[in-house]
Amino acid sequence: MTEKQGFDREGLIKAATVSAADAAALAGTYQQYFGLNVAEQGTVSPDLAASWGAPGMAGQPTYLMTSSSKTPIFVRIVENPGMPAYTPLRTYGWNAMEICVEDVHALHAKLQGSPFNIIGPPVELEISNIFIPMQAIGPENEVLFLNEVHGNMLNEDLPKAAAPVDHIFIMVLATPDREKAIEFYTSKFGWREGDSYNLTYTVINNAFGLDANHKTDITTTGVGRLVNNEIDQYPAETTERDQATGMLPPGIAAVTYMVKSLDGLDVDFLTEPAERPGAMYQGRRSACCLGAAGELIELVEID
Repeated sequence: MTEKQGFDREGLIKAATVSAADAAALAGTYQQYFGLNVAEQGTVSPDLAASWGAPGMAGQPTYLMTSSSKTPIFVRIVENPGMPAYTPLRTYGWNAMEICVEDVHALHAKLQGSPFNIIGPPVELEISNIFIPMQAIGPENEVLFLNEVHGNMLNEDLPKAAAPVDHIFIMVLATPDREKAIEFYTSKFGWREGDSYNLTYTVINNAFGLDANHKTDITTTGVGRLVNNEIDQYPAETTERDQATGMLPPGIAAVTYMVKSLDGLDVDFLTEPAERPGAMYQGRRSACCLGAAGELIELVEID
């Protein structure tokens, strides 16, 4: 059974794309502290940059990172010169990537004195005791939720790590209108609306200086028992994310999902779908669109 037949499936997160002022340095940091490997490196092609709606990214260095488990889910680092000032967790769009890890307490100890700023040490969640999360901000202001998973949720499966730091399994979207964002993913792609929670979200409260007991509404989306997104209703003080003309936004710039087919989707692609080479695309067609919160979404066909 090939990778295309056996692993990639509808709604699977294939990659998150991170903007970096120095892509090589960030790739080296992920190798040193997370044990991730460079699966592929090169430069962004003009047609790929155009598909992102970011033609100025053409020719920029890029690194495709994967875990030692060899799970074909990636962190793509792209050099993005001249990014505007960016404060993580205070703008709409892709605000965090959730990654499964083997031992969150050991990773917490390893990251002491590192380029990663721990904004939430390992702690048991109020909604579940089946995973232990830790939150950190990386060198390029990318936010990482690093989760040690012990089991599955009632309606959703969570992956157990097969490497000290393994792969992305949920993306966190900050939105001004949670219901509108949920409707986008469910109606446009046919994914399901998952579970909703009203909880104390410490990293959001700290980012905005809110009361420690302030509650945030969140909802997941997914396909079957696969969960892929956490959609968060962000405070009124949240702003749009600035980005240079023709460039990707700072922080987590885009998320790539697998879909059965691009044909018939009721979305406005930024460019026509096209076949693309490389470890992530494998000659399959991809195209990009914008979500309800202005987030950049890349879709890759399974077949």
